[in-house]
Amino acid sequence: MFSRTTLSMAIALSLNSTYLIADDNVDPQASATPSATLEKVTVTAQKREESVQEVPAPVSVLSGDKIRQASLNSANEITRYIPNASAGTVDGHGRPRWWIRGLGTGDQGANTVSPVGIYMDDVYISNISATGFPLFDLDRVEVLRGPQGTLWGKNTTGGAINFISKKPSFKEDGYFKVDVGNYANRAVEGAYGDTLIEDKLAARVSIRHQGNDGYNENKAKDNDQGALEDDAIRLQLLAVLSDDLEANLNVHSRRYHDTGSSSSVNYGIGPNGNNQFGYHVDPKQGSVYYNAKNRANIKQDGANLNLNWQLGDLQLTSISAIEAFNREGVSDSDNTPLELQRGYAYVDSRQLSQEFRLTSPRTDRLNWVAGFHYFHEDLDAKTASAALDNTYVSRYYNRVAYDQTSESYALFGSVTYNFTEAFSLTGGLRWTRERKSIDLNRVANIGQAGFAGGNWWKPGNVTTPLGITAVQDDSNTWSDWTYDVTPEYKLSDHARVYLRYSKGFRSGGYNAGVTTQSTVATVDPEYLTAYELGFKSEWFDGRLNANASAFYYDYSDIQLNIVSAINNQTVSRLANGAQGEVYGAEFELEAIPVENLHVNFGLGLLHTEFTDYTSGSNDYSGNKFVRAPNVSAVIGADYRIALNVGGAIILGTDWDTRSRQYFFTNDQSQGMRSGGYTLGNARVTYELAGAKSEVTAYVHNLTDKEYRSHTLPGGYQSAGVMFGDPRTVGISVTSRF
Repeated sequence: MFSRTTLSMAIALSLNSTYLIADDNVDPQASATPSATLEKVTVTAQKREESVQEVPAPVSVLSGDKIRQASLNSANEITRYIPNASAGTVDGHGRPRWWIRGLGTGDQGANTVSPVGIYMDDVYISNISATGFPLFDLDRVEVLRGPQGTLWGKNTTGGAINFISKKPSFKEDGYFKVDVGNYANRAVEGAYGDTLIEDKLAARVSIRHQGNDGYNENKAKDNDQGALEDDAIRLQLLAVLSDDLEANLNVHSRRYHDTGSSSSVNYGIGPNGNNQFGYHVDPKQGSVYYNAKNRANIKQDGANLNLNWQLGDLQLTSISAIEAFNREGVSDSDNTPLELQRGYAYVDSRQLSQEFRLTSPRTDRLNWVAGFHYFHEDLDAKTASAALDNTYVSRYYNRVAYDQTSESYALFGSVTYNFTEAFSLTGGLRWTRERKSIDLNRVANIGQAGFAGGNWWKPGNVTTPLGITAVQDDSNTWSDWTYDVTPEYKLSDHARVYLRYSKGFRSGGYNAGVTTQSTVATVDPEYLTAYELGFKSEWFDGRLNANASAFYYDYSDIQLNIVSAINNQTVSRLANGAQGEVYGAEFELEAIPVENLHVNFGLGLLHTEFTDYTSGSNDYSGNKFVRAPNVSAVIGADYRIALNVGGAIILGTDWDTRSRQYFFTNDQSQGMRSGGYTLGNARVTYELAGAKSEVTAYVHNLTDKEYRSHTLPGGYQSAGVMFGDPRTVGISVTSRF
């Protein structure tokens, strides 16, 4: 188990490396080097362009080329390359559960904000359900670990992830890719950009389609389960309005449909592995047992306009954005062929945001960023559950419906002063004011429920009386400061060390998982104080980047997702009050050790613990955080073999390993956790002469590892288990122009 002793050793190792580099007799660039060097990666993690190795914060970058070459499909899949990060989903391409360094949320309620901020082209996406978008035609993805409250906003105590699309340019550019594989997987994506008006107007259009027949056989209906269709398009226009003014318009749309992409199986925890009614199944990847429909439909549309003015030495940036998201789904919630529970969920959200930023030149001795951010969201959500005619349980019906409005304002700034060429100090401050209002009601059947024809989830199709069991009509306003202080010292031109102190908070809100009036709750903001020591270096003439960090979090008023079976129904509610601590270390290496070989390695060590956590008469102090393995590691390699006839063969592999992790804060029994597992992927690429076209054969989950992605407590002496994806194989053809 990772402990304070391990952390001390990690810090000592980092500091020892620092001493070596500071020694005048040691030159990190001294070695016989081939011509190949690592690509210099530019990021905007601090709201301005700079090398990722110069950012005094832990930032991981995944290039658009890497995403395409690895045949990644959905946003959550990028975390398999990031230490101390995960984003598991049981809903196909929908509703990822984002986690960084043990901070995240398992609550998939539409009004629950994640402590990991998700951004698309610098636009904050509030609705968690809207963050499972497909990956296509991206320039890069930036993953910022740790609190980012100063520059990225209030709900970033865990970190921030920014997906950055490929922008138009004044030259012809594009690609086309076709991908086919087992389970009838098929994907087509491409992009094309060119000049419309010489030096004045350029455009780029990007498209993607993916479909498959699902990974599961429904034993109850003898059919495949989990088919999906995912279509998306993005159109961008770049206009040079003057020598000092540039505008980029991004319009995008997505349509998604699935037939129950989760591989959920309900099994008995009673005598002999049976549930209360004698139902028995041995949970196995690839087999499900549904008697009712599972489906989800998503509509997602948006637009953002980015303006950049050069005002002398200063740059003014404006980001105006609108996003609309709609999801409707039904499910066989008991995951058995018995008629015990069905589920329905609907959410419709509309968000508007505006940001202004003014930045000074990064090269100035005193340089700064100042800005204003506005956000507004209207949210309409409905959930229902029921048991229809059956021979096992009494028929029932309940429905929760609410409208929520959120509005926030923020002023922020960050200042860096370079005292010497080697020493600098950065300080940031943000003030946020937010108001939320909710109008919620819950109804349930009086007596045994009866249903007419049509859609069972609509109250008008319930033939028996309904009574109100919970009501909330409330408004609350929160305001607070977030800040950071970061001294940085350059040990050489190729090595630096930094110490970061930061404070962040996660917005307050409301518990939408109400069951009775007593469960109606207003959840206060949570707060995080973080301390981090980091080290970044470049070695051997740019052939090796080696970074390390050690961190400690003091976490208070934690918003908890508490899941339990109440009246034989799985219920998720939001509450706060717990205290906790996190400490750990991370190591990242990227290298070209020999010509044509590129390797990368990431290691995350993590300790999490609730230091004070009580719920009712139960004391859960000492429990671990959710989805926070003590050890996570990623390693990958690509080897290029040039061919005498032209072109090349590229061999690639990557492996991701994680130790034991828990799915809930309250129940951490053996059935509610996942054991450690390792997943491997492999690919072989034939690159044609000229490097314009390539053919890739790939395997994901090479060993066909069966592992749990989630579990759920169930009623009637049962529990549910969801499995991760099985082994998939495919071949893709890509052509660039």
